[in-house]
Amino acid sequence: MRWLAPVLFGLVLFVGWNGSAGAVQSRRAPIKSVRMYIFRLGNIPISDSRALFSERFDLAPNGCCIVVSHLIVHPKGTLIWDTGVIPDAEVVAKGNRTRGTLTIEPPRRTLKEQLTEIGYQPRDITYVAFSHLHFDHVANGNAFKDSTWIVQEKDRQAMFPDQPGATDDTSDYRELKNSKTIILSNMTPADDYDVFGDGTVVIKSAPGQTPGQQVLIVKLPKTGPVMLAGDLCHFREERAGQFVPRGEADREQSRASRKAIEDYIEKRGIQLWIEHDTRLYETLKPSPDFLE
Repeated sequence: MRWLAPVLFGLVLFVGWNGSAGAVQSRRAPIKSVRMYIFRLGNIPISDSRALFSERFDLAPNGCCIVVSHLIVHPKGTLIWDTGVIPDAEVVAKGNRTRGTLTIEPPRRTLKEQLTEIGYQPRDITYVAFSHLHFDHVANGNAFKDSTWIVQEKDRQAMFPDQPGATDDTSDYRELKNSKTIILSNMTPADDYDVFGDGTVVIKSAPGQTPGQQVLIVKLPKTGPVMLAGDLCHFREERAGQFVPRGEADREQSRASRKAIEDYIEKRGIQLWIEHDTRLYETLKPSPDFLE
């Protein structure tokens, strides 16, 4: 493991690439191989590309945008990847929500309800990580304040800036500020962070959508290796046409990250899962079923 300037902050570890942290044993009954649960946490229906892009292109009806969370269960612990668009405490309120020009359809069940159904509470989760800091990926971040947070340094800086008021409302994740944290510093898309130390659950940097966007590779014994790609792309048509949303933090960086990631998965035979791809997730059974 390569470590960069460990800093005491609650317990904050700055790590370089090719690192792994000692995992805390999960409280659940032991398992022998990796499995993954999918939680459905709402929907943001988008049918017109101009909602996000300068270009107009055809989108498949109801192709986007589901909101999901994934729980990866490993023999050495657990990792929850992304935590939804509406905090659980607000899910019980009826009716759709709006954010700017976007309509948000809440989930039928809270994240905590779906976790409880398979025998977990938020306090049981070893690690929490977000693909990036946008509101539709971090809504229940506070629930995992007792987990170890894995985050790219630039996204953490944007989430908790030195100058108050320099970012959006932090209420959905502010309790992570003093959590045990592994800050991934100076990673590039060529670098890996091995969560459990055996190559089955790996985080890679993919900046552009936000300064510290990251993607997750999970090597499932039966399904094979899959990449949970966050908002590297939102639509299949966007990926095929190489369109880049106008709201990216750095559009050229997004293009570079996409190329690096596409080369990486092609060489290794990894499936790329667009996390907002409704058509994809309709083919995948949600929790309490799991993939292995």
